Amino acid sequence: MRHLVLDLDLAMGTPGSDIDDGFALAVALGDPTVTVDLVTTVNGNTDVETATALTLELLRRLEREDVPVHRGAAGPLLRTSSRKGTVPADLAARAPQPGIAAVVLVEHVLAHPGEITLVAVGPLTNVALALRLHPEFAASLGALVIMGGVYGGHTHRADMPGEFNVWSDPEAAQIVLTSGVRARWVGLDVTQQVLMTRAEALELAASERPFASFAGEHTVAWIDHLHEGRQDPGDSCPLHDPLAVVAVLQPELLMWRDAYVQVELGDRARGVMVTDYDRAGSGLTANAQIAVAVNAAAARELILARIGEH
Repeated sequence: MRHLVLDLDLAMGTPGSDIDDGFALAVALGDPTVTVDLVTTVNGNTDVETATALTLELLRRLEREDVPVHRGAAGPLLRTSSRKGTVPADLAARAPQPGIAAVVLVEHVLAHPGEITLVAVGPLTNVALALRLHPEFAASLGALVIMGGVYGGHTHRADMPGEFNVWSDPEAAQIVLTSGVRARWVGLDVTQQVLMTRAEALELAASERPFASFAGEHTVAWIDHLHEGRQDPGDSCPLHDPLAVVAVLQPELLMWRDAYVQVELGDRARGVMVTDYDRAGSGLTANAQIAVAVNAAAARELILARIGEH
């Protein structure tokens, strides 16, 4: 049995909010080949207090309140964050476990050297803090899988030139890239190929299973939000974060390439990942594995199957 820790900036549960962190958590909890040891939360899609409250609520809906949740970083390492979220008015208040996420990550990984796969699907603030807290954390990780970055293309957004998770805290991404951990990075190059359609969301919403129905309803609302005011007639949403979990469950569904990656820290190109696949004669050593292709149909089928089982 493989042991996972998920680091999330979960916003699912507020109508019109991103659903993919919630899907990532549900897919991991629904797979019989892994166990989720604990969950940490981080500022990103929403503020960390809201992310923590929504994570606890989602675990209740998944009937997995036994999974410990630890609140993490309230903002990026060096920058300010303006994203604030809301929780439904009828949400029952629940307290996370004591202990700051980065400290808990260090303690858990060092107690189980080589056994823990950390899946980070939000800004990398908690991961960077853990790497800075203890010199043995990097070497003690079994694996690190990250949803973040774009490597073969661009975001085509002047206000957010890098992918959101990396753009939110590029200094944290730099710490990860220079830590000696050769993480697997699942970026927009592949996640934007794994789409859930409105028809699939409506089918989930009609399910008799409580969580599947909840997930379908919120996915429809998220698709509406994504395409509101846009000229394109899009009728789907990418499944970014759950693909990072799929990369653990069935890594053969993705094609990987070793690369040397640097992250831009300046404002004009903030969060852009400068990627060198062909390092011949450069003297550079690969510090990352990049997902460059995906069996999108198989990945989507696995994700929807796991969601539909809850």
